[in-house]
Amino acid sequence: MTAAALTPLVKAAFRSLCVGTGLLGIVWGAWFLPLFWKESTISQFSTRIVRGETFSPALLESRLAEFERGSRFLACAATEARSKAVIELSLLNQGFDASSDAIDDKLAATRRSIVDGLSCLPSDAYLWFALFQVESLRAGFNTEYLRYLDMSYKYGPNEGWIAIPRNRAAFAIFEALPTTLQSKVLDEFVLLLRTELYAEAIDIFLGAAAPHRDAVVKRLATVSEKNRQLFAVQLARKGIDAAIPGTSTFVRGPWQH
Repeated sequence: MTAAALTPLVKAAFRSLCVGTGLLGIVWGAWFLPLFWKESTISQFSTRIVRGETFSPALLESRLAEFERGSRFLACAATEARSKAVIELSLLNQGFDASSDAIDDKLAATRRSIVDGLSCLPSDAYLWFALFQVESLRAGFNTEYLRYLDMSYKYGPNEGWIAIPRNRAAFAIFEALPTTLQSKVLDEFVLLLRTELYAEAIDIFLGAAAPHRDAVVKRLATVSEKNRQLFAVQLARKGIDAAIPGTSTFVRGPWQH
C-alpha cells in the first residue's frame, strides 16, 4: 500500500482519536468536576477554620454531612481528607466533654480522618499539629506525641495562621519540650511579631507564654526595632511594661502631638 493510500486512513484514525479524546474529556468532566467543585468548596471552608474563624456546631455538622454524601472517586483524595479532618477537629474542640460516653468514638473518628489526610499529605503541618492535639486529648499529655508537634514545625515553620494555635498550645507545655523544640516555639513567637500579628502575640504573651516571658523577651532581640517598639507600645496600652530592650513604653495621649 502506497503512502498516498495511507494518508486518508491516517487522517481518519487521527479524527477518530480526537473525537474519542473529546468525548472522554466530556465524560471525565461530567464525572469528576462535581467532585472537584465539592473539594474546592470544603477546602475553602476548612481554610477559614484554620485561619481562626469559628462556626456553630450545627453549621459544621451540616457542611460535613453535605460533603460526605458524595462518593469518593479518587484513591487518595488529599483535599477531602484534610478538610474533613479540619472540620471534625473543630467540632471536637467545641464540644469536647471528657465525661461523655461518645467522646472516645469521636476522638477515634477524628484521628482516622487525620491519619487519612496524612497518608495523602504527609508534609501537611496542620495535620501533624492536629494529630498531636487529638492524641493528647485521647490519652493525656505524653512525650511520645511530641514527635507529631515537631513534625508540624518541620513542615510548616513559617505558616502564620497555623502558628497562632500551635504557639499557644506549645507554650502551655513549654517546660516539657526538648531544647530544640523550645527554640522553635520561641522563633514562632518572633514570627508573629514579624508578620505584625500583634493582637495574637499579646494574647499568647499574657496567657500561655506568661511563665516564660524572660525567654521570650530575650529572643525578641532578633526582631526589628520597629516591630519590638510596636509590640511594647501595645503592651503599654494594656498597662504592662515588659522591659523589652531597645524600646520605649511611653504612650502619647490624644492631647499630645
